[in-house]
Amino acid sequence: MASVSPFSAEQAMRLLDFGNKMDMSLLDSVVSCFYNTMGPQQQVAQQVLTQFREHPEAWTRVDSILELSQNQEAKYLALQILENLIKTRWKALPQDQREGIRKYIVGLVIKLSSDQQTLQQQKVYIYKLNIILVQVRLVELAPHASVI
Repeated sequence: MASVSPFSAEQAMRLLDFGNKMDMSLLDSVVSCFYNTMGPQQQVAQQVLTQFREHPEAWTRVDSILELSQNQEAKYLALQILENLIKTRWKALPQDQREGIRKYIVGLVIKLSSDQQTLQQQKVYIYKLNIILVQVRLVELAPHASVI
């Protein structure tokens, strides 16, 4: 079982404060706790992560999580948030934000794929990023698809 840094419920709730900079080590600890422990602290982690994932501004933290988190599960949480954004609110975002997100994901895939060792180590993560890009294209092309 992985080592999990202790945190209080009050500390974990700081992840829901979107007015301040995100504490990435705290996020990594809360995510690790959720996946690697049992009991009251895991319940706190579950509650905070659920509220974080459902927060309307959570998508604004995705790039920071993908770039700075040391926890693979935290990166998958970020991708879940991005998937939800694409499925539910993609068209409501301004064009420049949609384009920025799309370019960011493409750049990340290229960066991770340019090194053979990273490509092999991060295969599932890169695959998931590619799925995100496909979902973006499907949502963007949906109104233009012909009805069969």
